[in-house]
Amino acid sequence: MIKLIHHIPGRARFRLPELAANPDTTSWLKKGLMGIQGVSQIRVNEAACSITIHYDTQLLNPERLEERLTLLDWSESETGEHEHEFTRGEIALNVIGTLAASLLPGRWGSLPTLPLIAPTIQEGIESLTEGKLKVEALDAIAIGLASSRGDYRTAMLTQSLLTLGEYMEQETSRNSDRVLSELMTPNTSQVWVKRDGETLQISSDDIREREVILLGPGDSVPADGRILNGTALVNQSSLTGESVPVRREPDAYLYSGTVIQDGNITMQADKVGSEATTARIAHFIAESLCQQSETQQVTQQMADRRVKITLGVGAAVFALTRDINRLASVFLVDYSCALKLSTPVTFKSIMYRAAQQGILLKGGRAIEQLAEIDTCVFDKTGTLTYGDMEVTDVVCFNEQDCTRELLAIAASVEEHCQHPLSQAIVNAAKHHDLPHIEHGEVEYVIAHGLRSTLNGMPLVIGSRHFLEAHEQVDFSKAESQIADLEQHGRHLLYVSSNHELVGIIGLRDHLRPEVAEVLSQLRESGIKQLVLLTGDKTSKANEIGKRFGFDLVYAEATPESKSSIVENLQQAGHHVMFIGDGVNDAPALVQADVGMAMAQGTELAQQTADTVLLNSTLHGVAESRQLAMEAMKLVKSNIRLAEVVNSGIMLAAAFGKLSPAASAILHNGTTLAVLLRSLAARNG
Repeated sequence: MIKLIHHIPGRARFRLPELAANPDTTSWLKKGLMGIQGVSQIRVNEAACSITIHYDTQLLNPERLEERLTLLDWSESETGEHEHEFTRGEIALNVIGTLAASLLPGRWGSLPTLPLIAPTIQEGIESLTEGKLKVEALDAIAIGLASSRGDYRTAMLTQSLLTLGEYMEQETSRNSDRVLSELMTPNTSQVWVKRDGETLQISSDDIREREVILLGPGDSVPADGRILNGTALVNQSSLTGESVPVRREPDAYLYSGTVIQDGNITMQADKVGSEATTARIAHFIAESLCQQSETQQVTQQMADRRVKITLGVGAAVFALTRDINRLASVFLVDYSCALKLSTPVTFKSIMYRAAQQGILLKGGRAIEQLAEIDTCVFDKTGTLTYGDMEVTDVVCFNEQDCTRELLAIAASVEEHCQHPLSQAIVNAAKHHDLPHIEHGEVEYVIAHGLRSTLNGMPLVIGSRHFLEAHEQVDFSKAESQIADLEQHGRHLLYVSSNHELVGIIGLRDHLRPEVAEVLSQLRESGIKQLVLLTGDKTSKANEIGKRFGFDLVYAEATPESKSSIVENLQQAGHHVMFIGDGVNDAPALVQADVGMAMAQGTELAQQTADTVLLNSTLHGVAESRQLAMEAMKLVKSNIRLAEVVNSGIMLAAAFGKLSPAASAILHNGTTLAVLLRSLAARNG
């Protein structure tokens, strides 16, 4: 049974008996708990069956933490390699042991030494019995050699240095995790809401869905939702990295974690708690922290191979010199720590920096793939263009002056869909104060349109292909109007009633002003091929492609073809990044080596993408590529640095220039230097 062992505000330690029956589940446990808002750090001691959780006292308390631990489904637990987590208490104990071993005469020094070095010896023996030559085996041999010669002072000094080095390495990694996970974690606050006819002040974590919230200058937006009344300047820097506030009016969407800088508004909460934007981002980050990239796997294998090299060099040195001290000094040179730890810390530092710039990178794999891509595929609508379309033309075929009625009917049906075209029609109807038209139940046909009924007759709104191929609607009487609207670059939605074409609604979008600059930056970063995907007609698509220098243009692309186009490019040997924003883009986002979703993209697109732009501009596409290349350059540089410096230390140890203690100090110093280089990437 879960039991609270110790508690001070902000930190709680629990007895977790399930750990005994489920060994090597530390990574799974951390992954499940780090996504909780307010959890900043987790330490698991599998041997003691305990877990220590550091948390935000404004968001959590021990009772809530115990409840969440109770809800864990251990039948779904995943095993992984477990690494003992060192504490300051262990360091202090080893320092005391070193002093005692130095002061006690003769074999009395074994009394504090043997119990303290026993775990290291045991780990080394387990490594050898499992047939795995790991660094633990080298450490155990080095310490065991000193102890067997009665040199307890050297054995304890080496043990203390190893423990200190491991603790500092783990603390560096933990600190990187903590800073990153806290970056998007919102704080609770007191907010005013309208509830049961009264205006009440409550904690932001008690807000209910559909609750009406009153916000003023300085207030943090506590949930995702739409503005009902009022106008405000909103600072979105916590999400997008932009310090300049943006104007938000009725019907505009607000995201949790942003701040009202000026103005008073009333908003309705659509998504609260774990469903809100910042909570979902925190969950994405928590998952990405547990992912092991291909580079990490390669460096892990490289580190294991270096253990064999160290063992071989040590054996050769001892065969030639018969010097136990030299042997111990060589065995204390460990390549693996720097190789294994610098890579994840570098990735976490870059993820932190990217998040500050409005880019959510979902783990080291996303960074690796971003650095490898040579082809970028852009879906035009909502990506190269703004998602906010506007209605420009309403053509009615049944009778004169029925455009207002046609727009009102279309808006009444389209309000049930979140597609940018639908929202543009709804906004146009609101702008002209058009009434809501009663209609039947609405059916959303993905990638095609909407079906409903009006006055008992079938009503369909959607693409020409949908109405022509699926609803058998005749377009012959509208060909001239269609050609004229397409010539002007309009997006067209068609309205049919009882299988007869009754109207056309033309809309236009606007290309983002930064498109040319971003494409140029991608070229400079090594991207060889830029591809445009659009549902536009060939003439308009080619005009855009020529203007911005796209290498390939795919016009009249259907949602089904997007994924196929990406797959064909991959089969041709390209590493492909796909940038999109809609539900229809999800298959292509998954198929691509890197899927990137826009800030205003649908939730499905953002969940399936490897990278999400939190900023509403395209600049993040080029910035993410540059950050990924910087990360991989630093990783490779750290690997070279670790190999060169450690090889120098090993050479000095082999020639008897370094004692075991000095060898341990220099090795751990090198590891920490590499880690500090990785951490420095966080600040650019």
